[in-house]
Amino acid sequence: MIKIYTYSHNRPDLIEPQYDSLKKHIKDDFEFIVFNNEREGGDPGSGYDPERITEINSICNKLGIQCIRVELDRDLQYINGHKQFEGESFVSGGSHACGYSFSWGWKHHVSQNDCISVILDSDMFFIRDVSIQDVMSDHNLAIIPSYRYSSKYRSEENRGTIALQYPWNGVVMADIPNLPNPSDLKWSLGIFNGQATDVGGEGHKYLIDHADELKIKYMDYISVQRDADSGDEHTPPEGFIEMGFNGCSPMHVNFEEGECIILDYQESSSRTFPHQKERENYWEYVHGCFSYMVEFGNKYGFPKPTFIDLVKFDDDDDMDKAFILHYKNASNSNPWQTEEYNEAKTQALKNVLEEFVYGEES
Repeated sequence: MIKIYTYSHNRPDLIEPQYDSLKKHIKDDFEFIVFNNEREGGDPGSGYDPERITEINSICNKLGIQCIRVELDRDLQYINGHKQFEGESFVSGGSHACGYSFSWGWKHHVSQNDCISVILDSDMFFIRDVSIQDVMSDHNLAIIPSYRYSSKYRSEENRGTIALQYPWNGVVMADIPNLPNPSDLKWSLGIFNGQATDVGGEGHKYLIDHADELKIKYMDYISVQRDADSGDEHTPPEGFIEMGFNGCSPMHVNFEEGECIILDYQESSSRTFPHQKERENYWEYVHGCFSYMVEFGNKYGFPKPTFIDLVKFDDDDDMDKAFILHYKNASNSNPWQTEEYNEAKTQALKNVLEEFVYGEES
């Protein structure tokens, strides 16, 4: 029995469709478990609503899903020098609240399991069949690596320097009984090797310390970040779309001119990151990935900026094998994510689910 976890706080409406996507596409016996982490101070974007605590519990009860309340652990009150909570409220909010909740769940539940365990963002939906048992048959960890750089791309001769690699927390698959010292894997954010990281950054130490024991299956996510003016620093030049891999390799792409501007890092002409397999036709592969993302967003009616990810295994060359849609930032915390925008994006999600989860031929 595989255990699949998610964290829910500001979008209880996504619990049922996420569960439906798992039932449709996970080809293994599994138990779905929801961590209820709605708490004051947790998300400045969506605010705090105590009624959501009850709503999350009620939805889980209706669906027959185990729901576990994220508690406040005094041993985790300070993580990497950051105070996480005071009394019953988070004090840092945003990523720190996410990092605390993830760390708490890993410490008290996931790392204690005797089975393969999966953790998903609450706005991730399976859109194609996957056997997690098969994926993990020769691996003890499946992750999407994130990177930080001590220097960035300047030219073909100066491609940038990686400061650290760490596991992104959005989707993680771990064979806990065969994972070396699971409790050693830490998920907090902070500054490491002189670089600010998001949730999971502290995990770079685990990847180094247990490199000889880890058998990692790598995944990538491909993004449409900005394909319209969002009024922030991510808005690309006119005629370009900001796209990328794994949230840490933004590129400005102009499909009409066939131009792709590397912003942060590019290891070689055959791959962006060292974990990726080398491809002789790498830029053809990149163009295919990015074109697919644009077409996907348009097909299902996502508003602009499209702002979605698709997750696939790195060794798959075909985007048709992408198996997770990441709705992305369901907390709707960006200033440009207006109520009208969010309603349109939720409708686009429903369009995707109608085809891939609820449709007769999905």
